[in-house]
Amino acid sequence: MRQYITYIKYVLVVFIMFFIFLDLRGDSLSDAQITEVVEAVNKVSGFAEIPQAENRTVKRFYGLNPSDYEGVVLYAPQDNMDVHELLIVKVKDISQNEMVEAAIQERLDTQLTSFEGYGAEQVALLKKHVLDVKGNYIFFMVGENTEEAHQAFLDSL
Repeated sequence: MRQYITYIKYVLVVFIMFFIFLDLRGDSLSDAQITEVVEAVNKVSGFAEIPQAENRTVKRFYGLNPSDYEGVVLYAPQDNMDVHELLIVKVKDISQNEMVEAAIQERLDTQLTSFEGYGAEQVALLKKHVLDVKGNYIFFMVGENTEEAHQAFLDSL
């Protein structure tokens, strides 16, 4: 009888380890349409009234070609002293995540360098940015309401 109890314990441990592995292996891919994700984020982000940036702005700011991705939406600063920005990217393949993240980090570093020393308000906003990768979606925002917008992003996936 003891032998069966030991056997059952081992089986349970294996099942628990299997479920932990499934939970830790990464984010699942989302079937959500990028338009739906952007709409949900815009309800709380404050970017709804700003026109979306053109593809050439995405290329200029991030060095990314929007046609390489399933979807790219950028709300860019309206003038040179503004740092408010929202970028949502739906990648075609998660192997693209690292490149997009690196492009975002480079843009953030450039902005921080540009405003360091004289743009205290801008630097504070840049330091409070949110960058998150969830499966095949990437979210980057600088501005007010970043936490609310980030939660809307997560809820929409």
